[in-house]
Amino acid sequence: MIKSRFQRITLTIAVAALLVARPLTAPDRTPKLFVVLMVDQFRADYVDRFQRQWTQGLKRLVTSGAWFRRAAYPYANTVTCAGHASVGTGSVPATHGMILNSWWDRDAGATVTCTADASVTNLGYGKPVIGGDSLARLQTTTLADELRAQLSPASHAIAFSLKARAAAPLGGKHPDAVAWFDDSGAWTTSTAFSSALVPQVSEFIAAHPVEGDFGKRWERTLPKDAYLFEDAAVGVTAPAGMSAAFPHLLNGSGGSAPDSIFYEQWQSSPFSDEYLAAMALDVATRLHFQSIGSTNLLGISFSALDKVGHDYGPNSHEIQDVLIRLDRTLGVLFAGLDRLVGPGNYTVALTADHGVAPIPERARAEGIPAGRVETAEIVAALEASLAKEFGPGPHVAQYVHSEVYLRPGVAEKVKSNPQIVASLDAAVRAIPGIDGLFVGETLANMALMNGDRRAAFVRSFVPARSGDLTVVYRPYWIDSDTGTSHGTPYEYDARVPLFLLGKGIAAGEYLSDASPIDVAPTLAFLAGVTLPRADGRVLIEALTTEMLPAHASSAR
Repeated sequence: MIKSRFQRITLTIAVAALLVARPLTAPDRTPKLFVVLMVDQFRADYVDRFQRQWTQGLKRLVTSGAWFRRAAYPYANTVTCAGHASVGTGSVPATHGMILNSWWDRDAGATVTCTADASVTNLGYGKPVIGGDSLARLQTTTLADELRAQLSPASHAIAFSLKARAAAPLGGKHPDAVAWFDDSGAWTTSTAFSSALVPQVSEFIAAHPVEGDFGKRWERTLPKDAYLFEDAAVGVTAPAGMSAAFPHLLNGSGGSAPDSIFYEQWQSSPFSDEYLAAMALDVATRLHFQSIGSTNLLGISFSALDKVGHDYGPNSHEIQDVLIRLDRTLGVLFAGLDRLVGPGNYTVALTADHGVAPIPERARAEGIPAGRVETAEIVAALEASLAKEFGPGPHVAQYVHSEVYLRPGVAEKVKSNPQIVASLDAAVRAIPGIDGLFVGETLANMALMNGDRRAAFVRSFVPARSGDLTVVYRPYWIDSDTGTSHGTPYEYDARVPLFLLGKGIAAGEYLSDASPIDVAPTLAFLAGVTLPRADGRVLIEALTTEMLPAHASSAR
């Protein structure tokens, strides 16, 4: 008995010593890599409508991923900067501050873009560029920032897009590499993100110049009868040098060398998407993502669909072909990630920043009341109404998107006088396509009730940046002179695809309410980090049971 007890004590001491020398580690549940993919202007209904044309990457998301079929943005200003900042931070514009692609800066007396920053300098890869871009106007941190701060400074984050306002919010404030494409034809970064050009990015660009696509012809990938709708689509306004229907020759203005028109054509083609995916995978490989012990983030925002969608509309063969080619591009990307970090070691989130309205001329042809709003007519109506109260103007400092910025002194008097507000509301309602207006101060102080249609506008409102008045467009009315646009709370703009795939994700179709603002909180949960100002939620219904506490998994 004594000997047996002594043996047990000796064994216990030995085990304890072993535990001190070699600590036990928890099961490796955290993905090695997060892959955040944005497809600019990807409408939710495209998945149901066009998925029969897909065979690779997009098909893999549909058949093997978690598909949230009711995903939508909960705010009004469904534009690129707001959408990317919302996905990158897990919050709405009222929280993160990036309300639009650009807004009126009252202090500067000028319109500013969401990433413009005069205190930093943009750096061109191989060519000079102008301006400065950063995330100085972002009022919270991103998922990429929190991975580095909470897990390890060794956590890598890279992000690429054709647009600064798309790449920067995915890469965060302290990325290893962020780059976007300047209209001059130069890949660009900023001293806000890197003190010098990133060698790994330089090496890829040098080996794969965009100019190598000069003279390429964009043809349909599938036989013509595999596409829906007519060609060319009603209301198409083709970019300079491109035709209204297939094929599209990327030869700029027709000379023997690339020019500014070629660079615009290239951005409006699926070749730009292919380039972004190849660059991201190559840079991740050169940065040795596979051997880093902390969770890394790779972000890509594919911009071609937006470029093409604005010109050719959502019912075009061009939109379908961009997605067909993106499906194949993602197939190559996923295969490359399988080789780099291993199948099942990474988690993918794919969503969009906004949808798009139908081209008004086509919508009218189908019996839908649609049209084009004349912003000059809105401003003129407001000026005429304000002149009755305050005398000759101008009283409107600027009109941006649907935001009205009044001159100092006028705004305060308007907000405090319900009769003036009522007269302004009546004045804009008389304009075709306008459904009235809201007062900004009212939105800022509003206690929302369920079903209140103003809720989406409240979530887009930041007092120092939003307009004094917000004009409300009717459904299917846009303020673009050609093609089509987006930026409203209506479902064709707000509803987008949302897919999760890979480590920690339970495949299936989910009908619960969800939003792209849920991406960052969900990935943060998988990594074991927290976000400081998240408005989104963890999509717990799509997580595998080993990723959840026992009580949570049993409650699903």
